[in-house]
Amino acid sequence: MTKKTYLILLVFLLSDLAFSFYQHYHMPLYGDVAEIVIPDQVKGYYHVLHDPLGLDVLIRNETYANPNRYFAHWSASQYFLHMPLLLQKFVSPIDSIYLSVALAKTIIHLLVLYLLAVFVSGKGNILKPDFLLAASLMTFLFQTSGYNRYMGIIDPSVIYSFFYALPLGLLLLFFLPFFRRIYYSHNGKPGIAVSIALALFIPVLCLNGPLVPGVVLIACPLVLLYLWLKYYKILPGGPLLKNAVSAFLKIPKYVLYNFAGICLASLYSLYIGRNNSLNYGETISLAERYSRIPAGIYYLLTQKPGFLLLFSMIGANLLIIRIKHKTEEARKLLQFINWIFLFALLYILMLPLGGFRSYRSNIIRYDTIMPVTLGMFYIFGASSFFLIKCISKSRKILYISLLVMVSLLFTNADRPDTKDYVCERQALETMSRSNEKVIALNCSCPIMEWHEITDYKRSDLNAGLFYYWHITNEKKLYYQTEN
Repeated sequence: MTKKTYLILLVFLLSDLAFSFYQHYHMPLYGDVAEIVIPDQVKGYYHVLHDPLGLDVLIRNETYANPNRYFAHWSASQYFLHMPLLLQKFVSPIDSIYLSVALAKTIIHLLVLYLLAVFVSGKGNILKPDFLLAASLMTFLFQTSGYNRYMGIIDPSVIYSFFYALPLGLLLLFFLPFFRRIYYSHNGKPGIAVSIALALFIPVLCLNGPLVPGVVLIACPLVLLYLWLKYYKILPGGPLLKNAVSAFLKIPKYVLYNFAGICLASLYSLYIGRNNSLNYGETISLAERYSRIPAGIYYLLTQKPGFLLLFSMIGANLLIIRIKHKTEEARKLLQFINWIFLFALLYILMLPLGGFRSYRSNIIRYDTIMPVTLGMFYIFGASSFFLIKCISKSRKILYISLLVMVSLLFTNADRPDTKDYVCERQALETMSRSNEKVIALNCSCPIMEWHEITDYKRSDLNAGLFYYWHITNEKKLYYQTEN
C-alpha cells in the first residue's frame, strides 16, 4: 500500500466515524431510558439490579423483568447516572445528555468495527495498513439513519444499543483469541491472566443482552464440530469410534473448557429467562411464529435496498474467489464463510423459540437478526479484503472503483434526519425555562419516550430523571398538546 493510498483510507475512515458521531448526537433519546437508569419497583426493573445472578428465580422461582440481563441494565444505568453529570463541568445540562448518548453509541460503534477489522485482517494495530483497509471496507455498512432499521448495528435508541450491539461487541472480543488460534494458526494458548479474564467475562456476557446466549449455543458447538472434523480427517484409518474419540481429544483443552463454561452459563441464562415477566401476556403459538419468518425476511430485503446491495456484493465476491482463486488461503476463507452461513441458517431457525413481542410481530427484525448482519459484514469485508490483496493491478482498479461506488450508495442513503431531535431538544429547553410544576408542551414528537405523553401523570419517571440531570430545577411533570 502506497503512502497516498494509506492517507486516503485514513481520511475516509476518520471522516465516516466523525459523521457517525454527528449523527448519533442529533438523534432523539427514545423510550425506556428513565425506566432503566432510575428503575423503581413499580416499573419492574428494580429487582434485576438487586439480583445480579438471578438467584431469586433459581431458589424461589420468582418472576420479574429481565432476570438474565443484569449487566445490560447495570451498564446503561451507571453510564447515564454519571456521564451526563461529568460532562456538565464543560457543557450545558441538555448538551450533556445528547453528548453522552453520542459518546456511548460511538464507543460501541468503534468497538464492533475494530473487532470486525481485526477478524478480517488479523491485525490489531490500528495504524497497520491491513487493519486500515479492513476497517475502511466495512465502515460505511454501519448505518445510523438510511438503512438502519433494516441492517442496523447501532440502534437509534441508546438503551437498545446497550442491550444489543454492546453485548455482541463484547462477545466478539471473547471469541477473538480463539479465532486467532483456529483461523490464523497463532501458536500457544492464553496465559494465566487471559484465562482468568475469560472466565470472569463469561457471566458478564451471558447475563447481558437477549441475543448472547442463543448465539453462544449455536456458535460454540459449530466451532467444536469444525475442530473435530479437522482432526478426524487427518487421523489414519481405524475403528470409527476410536477415531471419533481421538479427534475429540485433540481439540485444545482451553477451547473446550471455555466453550463448555460459556455454554453452561448461557443455558443458565435461558433457564432463568423463562421467568421474565415481560414475556407474559404476549404470546402466539410456535407454529405461527415460524410462519411469520418469511414475512420478516421479505420485509428486511424489500423495504430498502441495503441488504440486497450487500448480498449482491457478497455473491459477486464469492463467485470470483471460487472460480479464479484455487489457493489454500481462498479455500480456507470459503470454508469459514460456509460455516458462517450455516450459523446464520441455524440462528434464524432458532429465533421463534425466543418468544414473541408485538412490536416484533414478524419475529425477524433488524435487532433480532443483528448477529447474522454482523456475519454478513464480516463476509463482505473478508472477501473484499482477499480480492484486493490477490487480484491483478489492472483488475484491482476496476474492483476498487466498484467498491467506491457501493460505499457512495450507502453513504448517500445514510443522510441524517434531525426533525425529532430538534423537536425533543426544544421541548427540553422549554421545560428548563418554565416555572410551572405541570408543563404543557406544544409538540408532537416523543420526549424520551416511544409515544407522546398526553397524561402528565405518565411523565413522573421521566420528570425525575430530568431533574436529576439538572435540566429542571425541580421535578416538573409535563404533557403534550398539539395545535
